[in-house]
Amino acid sequence: MKGGLVAAILLSALALRIGEVQGTSYRPRNDAGSYLTLASYIARTGDYPLSHNPGSGAGGTRGPSAYFAPGFPYFLALVDIIDGHETRRDGAIHPARISQAVLGTITVALIGLVALELFGEETGLIALVLAAVYPVLIELSVTLVAENLLTLLVLATVYVGLRVRRARSARSARTTYAWVAGAGLLTGLATLTHENAVVILFPLLVAVWTGRPRTAPRSLAAPALLIAVTVLMVLPWTIRNAVVIHHLIPVSDETGITLVGTYNVASASDPQLPYKWRIFYGIPGERSLIREESTLTEPEIGDRLESQALHYISDHPFAPLAVAYHNTLRMFELEGSFAWQASASAISLPTNTARVGIFSFWILCLLALAGAFTKLTRAAPKWIWWVPILLALSVVVVNVETPRFREPIDPFLILLAAAGVATAVGRLRGAPVVGERRAAMPARPAQLVEILQRLA
Repeated sequence: MKGGLVAAILLSALALRIGEVQGTSYRPRNDAGSYLTLASYIARTGDYPLSHNPGSGAGGTRGPSAYFAPGFPYFLALVDIIDGHETRRDGAIHPARISQAVLGTITVALIGLVALELFGEETGLIALVLAAVYPVLIELSVTLVAENLLTLLVLATVYVGLRVRRARSARSARTTYAWVAGAGLLTGLATLTHENAVVILFPLLVAVWTGRPRTAPRSLAAPALLIAVTVLMVLPWTIRNAVVIHHLIPVSDETGITLVGTYNVASASDPQLPYKWRIFYGIPGERSLIREESTLTEPEIGDRLESQALHYISDHPFAPLAVAYHNTLRMFELEGSFAWQASASAISLPTNTARVGIFSFWILCLLALAGAFTKLTRAAPKWIWWVPILLALSVVVVNVETPRFREPIDPFLILLAAAGVATAVGRLRGAPVVGERRAAMPARPAQLVEILQRLA
């Protein structure tokens, strides 16, 4: 890619996101408020609150908390430390939003890098432009959601996984293992940002486990290293939870609260949003538990609620299919305006902004559908497309709020769309598109990395 053009696109992407931050008001709601509270506490103490007072845990429980995965709160805490605002709101909100604009710009760059590695220079440039101007990524850059960081980490992991392939083709064992270790590190960070991100480990295993025979020690070295580094990244937080909460909690103890919020009679019978997730104390019939919550710890209330959810599923064995159906409709913005307006309101997105995002998403889907049948896409390694599929499957059976929970998936639609646009452009000018990827791979990504380093 031409360095000046790439720099101009990235600077434009940053300007669009900063402009959106400056031009819109924002009131942190729901998870965003909790992230800011945790970040300010981490900035001052280095950990989540360890108080045993009632109300210090999720849902009004007592004792130390592990409800929110630590990645995003610790990132915001770093922003607090850098900008000097360690209070929960006021001056801390604007720097936190600026940090999301920066994350969004890096995400744009990573989409371009992945496309460059997969498809070649021209398609990489097209993907970079699409990502820079895609309204959904712009609108999410002004909100405080953990998926902003998760999306960046998922794309970085995929890029590193692709570099493993190149290092192996160059027959450089040391470089190969370095990239594999990097993939494990990023997978661990993604898991610490959102627990369901652990699913990307499976496509990555396919990417690095290519030796023959499969069970030979030399063939097992790369997948073993990938798993080991991933586990080592998560382990310190798991140890922290064991020490302060006295339970084995690898990342988060949100399972019970999350499951019961979807699998309950009230959510199932909601006429407007069937099986829409709700917090447990908003479920009719939970009054007795609400009276007890201040005497329970997070693991205790989580175990009770998980038991309730599993009991509901055992009584309604087709409920997960119904949940997956309705959440899939919501993921593709096909369950009506009330659904997307509720989701937008939950993260303080203005209705008009969200509406623009929906129409742009539908256009992106059409372009991605066309790109899915191109030779460029068919030539790409198959494991990469399992990343968005597994991420989608990890949420559709529980809870989907758009565009937030779909954010890590949309970049892969951009990759497909870029392949479709590049193919169409190639046909219009009579130039071949297939084969360009191999010619572009040897050194070009280093130029984009160098540009990013200069911008930083």
